[in-house]
Amino acid sequence: MADTVNYAGNSYSGEVLTDLLVYTAKGNDTYREGLIHIKPGIQKKFTLPHVSLGKIIQDNKPTPVSADGAKGADGHNEYVHSERYLEPQDFMVYLEFNPRDFEDYWKPFQPSGELIFRELDPKVQATMLHLLIDRKDQYLGDCIWAGKKGGTDADIKSDSVDNVALGGDSAAGPMKYFDGFLSRVITNVNSADANEIATGKVIVAGNTAFTTGVNVESALYAMYRKCPKNLRKSDKLVFVMGWEAWDLYDQYLSSKDIKYSENADVNKYRFKGKRIVVINGIPEQTIALGKFTTGMDSCLWMGVDYATDQESVKVERLQANSELYFFQMRMKIDVNIVLPSEIVVWTTYKYDPD
Repeated sequence: MADTVNYAGNSYSGEVLTDLLVYTAKGNDTYREGLIHIKPGIQKKFTLPHVSLGKIIQDNKPTPVSADGAKGADGHNEYVHSERYLEPQDFMVYLEFNPRDFEDYWKPFQPSGELIFRELDPKVQATMLHLLIDRKDQYLGDCIWAGKKGGTDADIKSDSVDNVALGGDSAAGPMKYFDGFLSRVITNVNSADANEIATGKVIVAGNTAFTTGVNVESALYAMYRKCPKNLRKSDKLVFVMGWEAWDLYDQYLSSKDIKYSENADVNKYRFKGKRIVVINGIPEQTIALGKFTTGMDSCLWMGVDYATDQESVKVERLQANSELYFFQMRMKIDVNIVLPSEIVVWTTYKYDPD
């Protein structure tokens, strides 16, 4: 991973670059709500291995029935090894700006030289970069859920006209560089590849659109009932939904004769004791249920790295006869799901090749 950042011809310690890497990966709503585990420093590929066991208990015998590691008569000594991968893909953040637009902001620091970056403290420069990186936070949040490597796929359809096209354009750019959560779910559910489905398939509890709060409540009940019983007591189990679905559900709860809160208050973000997390980025008409955490036990992982070991982040003069500067940041990101059989979704997206 790169250990320097070039600011207008000056190089500073890797502390600033490391701060930027963490900041840019964790600035989106999905991470702030504690729903994704981030694995930094993946230059090519990171393997997420998994081994599932068959029957391991049998009658006590002087000599077990399986020999030389072979599968026994009733599935004894059987195990399945599978791998899922994080393979970060390249993309770039780029913006041109005029430092004079920020003169009033930087005035208290009394910078010297031709332009403000000449001898400005690197911490102040990092703050400037933070402001610029904030513009891409919505993009990353959208891509985590709705990205599709290669762009839109005509075979992935949604019954709701309000839904964004997976791999289509967000407000900040095309979501075509890596597969997001929903693309990974659709691939898993419709795959016949032994490695892809070795750890099971995502559980699809329903695929109809929400038009009322009753619809949302019915979907939550259906998802909870479909959730594997061994997971129901986990305090890391979380429902994730968008604002439209939550607003329908909140209004429905507030209109009940027996209420959980006053009409002017927001209802508790919980269902059956499990947290409901409402975020930006997840497409409407989609609810996910799983162990969404920032730890290694999360069902959603992100791999992130800089694209090159040198000059990954630049703030430099656009050209010799210009006072404009450019901001450029080359990154690599990928997203994948872990243990699909422990994820439950309700979504109108589906694979329909006609």
